[in-house]
Amino acid sequence: MPIRYSHYLAKQGLISPPYYFNLIFGNIACAQADLLHAGVMLRDLPAEALWSFGGVGNFQLTMNQIAIAIGGGVRVGLEDDIYFDAARTRLARNSDLLGRIHELAAANGRSVMSAAELRQALHLREGHGAYGR
Repeated sequence: MPIRYSHYLAKQGLISPPYYFNLIFGNIACAQADLLHAGVMLRDLPAEALWSFGGVGNFQLTMNQIAIAIGGGVRVGLEDDIYFDAARTRLARNSDLLGRIHELAAANGRSVMSAAELRQALHLREGHGAYGR
């Protein structure tokens, strides 16, 4: 959902906090993978928003590193980039991508939020199939 539209929906009482945003960068038709676009998007988020950065293709690692460095969440996975390296010589596995995020978080003195902690922060019920059935 576009950020500005979320403000409209909140004003209409159609959504309420806490809000969660996956901000995706590096798509040629959308936000570019740089600090300026990231800063503007963060500035425009509604209060009480939790957010994560993701990147398309080679921008996945860059945006993940920025998110970790500035205290945000991370979106990572094969749906955004199937390669582990920028040279595109090694196909990724989700376990490899997650392992790299854990290493980056540790190097930045950050802990990784568990799924249960995220569900609690977003006021969601216990998982394990409770949604979507």
